[in-house]
Amino acid sequence: MIAGSNVNKYYVGPKALFDPDYIPPHLLYRKKEEDSLFSILNDSISDEFNLNILYQGINGIGKKVIVNKVLNDLLNQNKDFVKINKICVDCKEKNPEELIFLLLSEINGLSNLNFDIRPLLNSEIPQLWNTFKFICNRFDSHLFFIFNNIEYLEPEIFNKFLQFGKESNITLISTVNKIIQPGTMELFSQFDLKKRLNFYNYQELYSILKQRVLLSFSHEIDRNLIRYITDLICEQYVPVPGKGIEILRELYPILKNKNTLGNFEVLDICQNEFDSFQISDEFSMINYLSEEDILTVIFLDNFSNYFISKNKYYISIKELYELYEISCESLEYKKSYFEFRKIIEEILNIGVVKPSKRTFHKNRAHESFNGVNYDSFFILMNPKQINIIIDAIFNPC
Repeated sequence: MIAGSNVNKYYVGPKALFDPDYIPPHLLYRKKEEDSLFSILNDSISDEFNLNILYQGINGIGKKVIVNKVLNDLLNQNKDFVKINKICVDCKEKNPEELIFLLLSEINGLSNLNFDIRPLLNSEIPQLWNTFKFICNRFDSHLFFIFNNIEYLEPEIFNKFLQFGKESNITLISTVNKIIQPGTMELFSQFDLKKRLNFYNYQELYSILKQRVLLSFSHEIDRNLIRYITDLICEQYVPVPGKGIEILRELYPILKNKNTLGNFEVLDICQNEFDSFQISDEFSMINYLSEEDILTVIFLDNFSNYFISKNKYYISIKELYELYEISCESLEYKKSYFEFRKIIEEILNIGVVKPSKRTFHKNRAHESFNGVNYDSFFILMNPKQINIIIDAIFNPC
């Protein structure tokens, strides 16, 4: 499944997968957002005005990487002219006191004030806030605060930062995954710029994951594995790179050693990466097959053996029909395209396979199953599990 080693000019190493702040050399399909943020922040530095900026989008869609990429570019461009500092904090699982104290520690480390903040460790919000404002107002450079996951911050506390940013030398860039507090909505009008990141389509997501694989591994990785991960994400989640990177982290120890990875192994690993993996459980599958005719059972047996023997992730509509023909011949049944369509529609409905979005064809509606126009399907249910279920039906004892 993994080709021989080649020189990979893009190779960075495991950092490309495991460093949460890693920035790829190119942000694919986000050029417009990248240029827009760079332009407005560059103008704010040149003209000395401050901003409150918000990026919205589901977790893993790439909010943080856009902000980090643009700020790094700004720092590199202005390092000889303007002094700029950035401080990143994650608001998740932090109470207000912890958050303000963390900011104080970061700012104090960047400044020359050498302020002893240890006595403030157990202080309440008013004292921490006053000290925070005191240090910020004496800071001699432009400060960028990046607040990630602001939905976890109490609205009244976050409002303090928004108001203070407008009165000081601080630009506040925030990211939000979802709105979990009604009061947060009221703060949106105070942002100077609000951007909602759209989902990627199948091909865009595949290209992003392929880029991350090239950066992470010095040897070639089977492109069908990357396509398969892309299909799984589009089917089981939403098309965002973050979920694919999580899966690649789990696969890394195996792929790093160039070991062959079976489709059933990938499925077992991937199932743990989704909150709910939308396939039928074994009990439902046994009930379903026990009520089906023998042709369907024989077809699924041939189907599972196909995937096990060939160690593939995909099967074409042509190969599915060949399996149907073999099943009919073994039972001396007359072949019927109508019956074949019915079997395929059934295994689609119960989640044995799903159509790959890579092979969508708009001009084939007359050949479609339930209006779905695809040429290729990917395995969603472990083929070994299908075999076990079939054995349980034929050998109940």
